[in-house]
Amino acid sequence: MLRNLCLALALVAALLGLAPAEARSLPVVAPRMACADLARMVLADPAAPGRVETATVVGDKGAAPYCEVKGYVAPQVRFELHLPMRSWTQRLMFLGCGGFCGVVRLGPPRAAEGCRPLDAGEFALVTSDLGHVAGGIMDAVWAADRQAREDFGHRGVHVVTLAAKEIVRRFYGEPPAYAYFNGCSDGGREGVMAAARYPADFDAVIAGAPVVNLIANHTLFHAWALQHLRRPDGSFVFNDAALGQLHQAALDACDTDGGDPRDGVIPDPSRCAFDPGRLACGAAPCLSAEQVAVARAIYGGARDERGRPLYFGYPVGTELGWNRQAASVARWGAGSSAGYLASDPPDPNAELATLRFTAAAVRKLYAHADSFNITDPDLAAFQRRGGKLILWQGWADFNVASMSGVTLWKAIRARSGAGADGFVRLYMLPGVAHCGGGDGPDRTDLMSAIIAWREDGQPPRSITASRRGADGSLLATRTVEPYR
Repeated sequence: MLRNLCLALALVAALLGLAPAEARSLPVVAPRMACADLARMVLADPAAPGRVETATVVGDKGAAPYCEVKGYVAPQVRFELHLPMRSWTQRLMFLGCGGFCGVVRLGPPRAAEGCRPLDAGEFALVTSDLGHVAGGIMDAVWAADRQAREDFGHRGVHVVTLAAKEIVRRFYGEPPAYAYFNGCSDGGREGVMAAARYPADFDAVIAGAPVVNLIANHTLFHAWALQHLRRPDGSFVFNDAALGQLHQAALDACDTDGGDPRDGVIPDPSRCAFDPGRLACGAAPCLSAEQVAVARAIYGGARDERGRPLYFGYPVGTELGWNRQAASVARWGAGSSAGYLASDPPDPNAELATLRFTAAAVRKLYAHADSFNITDPDLAAFQRRGGKLILWQGWADFNVASMSGVTLWKAIRARSGAGADGFVRLYMLPGVAHCGGGDGPDRTDLMSAIIAWREDGQPPRSITASRRGADGSLLATRTVEPYR
């Protein structure tokens, strides 16, 4: 009786927003067959024909053992699936990949700090290379092939999810009770794309920093910054000292917006009224006319030859990372997004450093947008099935435009109408960079929140984000409310 009373009080507290929602335990289901018996299994689902190639038990030194399954879905969508040997509680999670994928890497889930069922090894976990092998930084030559584009764009997650569900059913004798998706960056895009195109695949999706408009983000967004921050001779417009001055001026202008405490973090850059012109020579500190013009262009975002906006700019508060990001993007070179994801036919000589911002040139970039972009945020079918979606992003993200996440959330709400609050949330994390890092608290447990929402009907409210040092010590916390 006491245990039931405690559970009831905890539920009331969660519903009132007095305590964070927690993922409840589900019964453990044991395997019905040996791990090794999965090896060489032919997958029977006609929508996801494939084969298991290897199946090996992994886990020692006290770790929860699991059956490591590797295989592929035709034509060449490779996957890796981890099946708990003693602790599976009927949940499956697909972990999205980042960048342009091209490698099977089953890493730790994002936004799941302290999620008890996950830490206890209770999930079956799966990931994929999404149908191609990529070599080097943001290699996109594989996108010359139509099938590879479709597999990366949307099909790969779908067919691997079908394959994983079939293997789980055979291994444990029953299908997953719940299927989740968790990814950031391109992984965030993959999750929203799955909810839109294949609404029956997942019961709930966590999508961090989703690359909603992959074409614009990986061409216009990065090319505009690169071409402004780096001169034609390769030198940079700003040195570190000048960027430090600019960053400090931005903090002085906006750190305490809306009554936020002075903590070196801008709470909402979209509401920050900061003009770098206040640092023009004649003031102290001082920026050159070139530097002021470039900073304004970076904040303002790409524009065409008539000055019409094409895409978002970098958020105010990201200045210290500008040169580092430009140097990274410059290394993409030929064979990346401009020449393959955004060219038809492929152009092996195209580079972001020479991309043009005319209206005519921009139209050509969208030749393959239907495969890669979330062009229609219609999640009605996902919503009707009881699906839940949590979007999250750092306000200081200059790898994927932070305003793209806000724009997606607004578009989903506009499409869904009055019922939007029943299935979608957005959390914008102040000072947080791309999928983590930055100056703001970046660690959250959205995983427990979405489990409690989907399985127990406890909608998430405020969340606590934390920042830790290299030694694990707690440096800062921040309460983050759902975006409004």
